[in-house]
Amino acid sequence: MITIRKLSKLPPVSALRKTTRLLQGFEIDLISNVYPNTIYLRDLIDFILLVDEFSENELQSIKKIKLNYENNNCGVLRTCNNLRHLLLKHLNEEPADWDLLPLNSAPKRNTQDIKHKDLPFKIYLDDIRSPFNIGSIFRTAESFGVGKIFLSPGSSSPEHKRARRSSMGCTDIVPWENCDYSRMEGENVFALELNGDPIEHFKFPDKGIAILGSEELGVSPECLKLANKSYGRVSIPLAGTKGSINVSVAFGILMYNWYSRDV
Repeated sequence: MITIRKLSKLPPVSALRKTTRLLQGFEIDLISNVYPNTIYLRDLIDFILLVDEFSENELQSIKKIKLNYENNNCGVLRTCNNLRHLLLKHLNEEPADWDLLPLNSAPKRNTQDIKHKDLPFKIYLDDIRSPFNIGSIFRTAESFGVGKIFLSPGSSSPEHKRARRSSMGCTDIVPWENCDYSRMEGENVFALELNGDPIEHFKFPDKGIAILGSEELGVSPECLKLANKSYGRVSIPLAGTKGSINVSVAFGILMYNWYSRDV
């Protein structure tokens, strides 16, 4: 670990970049129940306050983080996390979602009385291109007990590093398969698409496959044809001028409504 003395000899920007890596190292250690040297952490915060790089608002924020830490109003993990993100923002190096700490850094739920539901819900991803969206969909799918996810040949792979990162490990939990739309023949099928029944009035099947369409072009004509022969299409009413929302966000709304209809 670099000493504060050596850190102070670096150019300010280099010193702050090095500090963000130190803080992230502390966070990773804390997740594994390895506690950092708290005296070093205090000295590190004092060093940051002496770096002539910050605006008055940033300095006040750092002082507040330090005060909360010293008064035991904030744990070591949250102190390191808040400080690291403040420095990253100052350096214009704010992380993407898949660069955040892993899910096991979050407070643990009491799962003793929670049983996983193996629900007959399946999803077909029709040319979802973004690995981030793929990972987010897997994470939501796992939370709502989705039994399987099918991916069209044009969809991004769940094995893509960004998909794996944003899924928080759920690409290893929810079963998935690459296939074309013919895999859905004979199933209860519906599509999340514009000009469908409002979601609050839609009659969800007890079991079936929900189709999510491409971020750019929506659900393909072939998949819409299958849906229209079965349960049709469902839409989320919107009030804004944009008229659309991110596909992974829309999927979360869809799954909450499908899951909660009989909970």
